Amino acid sequence: MTARLAVIGLLLVACARSAAGPAGPTAITTNAPETPPAAASAIQVTVTDSTYGRVAIRTQAGARCVAGIHVGPPEYGDLPPTSVEGTADQSGGLTLTYPAPHLPGGTGRHEVTCGTGTASADFAIPAAIAAKRFSVRIRVPAIAEQIPGTTARLETALMPPRDLDVAALKTSLVTEWANATRGLSTLDLVSAATADMVITILPARGTSVHISAGDGSQAIFLYVSDGSGVFTSDNLVAVTLHELGHIWCCHGPDASSDGHWAQAIADPLLQGVDAFGLMNHPVKCTFFAGGIESCPNRFSERELRTMGFTQIPAPPRNACADAKSSILAQLATTKDRLASQKAAIDAMDASLATQSAQIKALEAKYPNGMPPDVYASYSALVDRYNAGVATERSAVAAYNALITQSNSLADQVNRLLC
Repeated sequence: MTARLAVIGLLLVACARSAAGPAGPTAITTNAPETPPAAASAIQVTVTDSTYGRVAIRTQAGARCVAGIHVGPPEYGDLPPTSVEGTADQSGGLTLTYPAPHLPGGTGRHEVTCGTGTASADFAIPAAIAAKRFSVRIRVPAIAEQIPGTTARLETALMPPRDLDVAALKTSLVTEWANATRGLSTLDLVSAATADMVITILPARGTSVHISAGDGSQAIFLYVSDGSGVFTSDNLVAVTLHELGHIWCCHGPDASSDGHWAQAIADPLLQGVDAFGLMNHPVKCTFFAGGIESCPNRFSERELRTMGFTQIPAPPRNACADAKSSILAQLATTKDRLASQKAAIDAMDASLATQSAQIKALEAKYPNGMPPDVYASYSALVDRYNAGVATERSAVAAYNALITQSNSLADQVNRLLC
């Protein structure tokens, strides 16, 4: 390239001489190659903390950073977002957080890019769901949707009760869970697809179940009917509490192979239908007046211990159970009074029967009239008999009133759903 430019320069000089006459020698110059610009320096990026749900970064002030989140997909459950981004502050610090639903235990990785700089760091994924606080999402599949984990046939006719159950869970599950765990655990009901536990409610007939996959992921499937009839919404809430309890319960020497307690043991601090807790099989429900079924909705102390709690408070008083205990005490007293009054009436009956026999004996002995002294005794006996009859009638009336009171107390007990 340089030689060719030199030849052109000579030709131009010759033409100039021809037009302007002789001239002094002309210097020949060449174009030097351009020096490439210096490569831009990469931004320094350091990951100072990497945990599941959080990554802390140190980089250039004002740098825009993107953190990729790399985890393996579970068989059941939700995934965290694939990335999260933000801008470093004036000191170059940046902490990014993101929803971290439960995944099978293992290792994930944060891959961070800030401008031209990159860095990465691994993080551990806890294998267990922390009972102290966790999130739940309610999934309502379409009628034609294929549901991994179940082969149940979804029925259009069961969609109305399904919708009632969904509404009941959204309204009461958070409070019922807090009450069931004596305030030790918090359940966050979320709508975004990033929950620790997904509860799928199926308009179908079957047995509600908590499933653990081979990879450690978990899911809950609730059926609105068990085949014998549609659950009430209240009972489905109790079923939900039971299935959530299976996240932690029950394992070890006191448990059966199906994840329930091998033996139902009453918790001395629980009352009524809750006395044996929630994790027995079958769950001991009670039928009340009008065919109303009530099932346990409080965890026992040993069930709370499976969740990892060690400082367990006494449960709050059960207003229904307290009312029942009070009425039963009144009923017991009433029954004692009835027994006492019945014994008194029986004694009166015996005495009146004796007097009646004596009166009839005198009448039979003296069919044509009694001697004056005998008649005086006879007349006094009749007076005592008539007075005894009047007393017994009053006692029977009081007894019958007490029976009415006893029946009323029994009716009050039967109407209590505990």
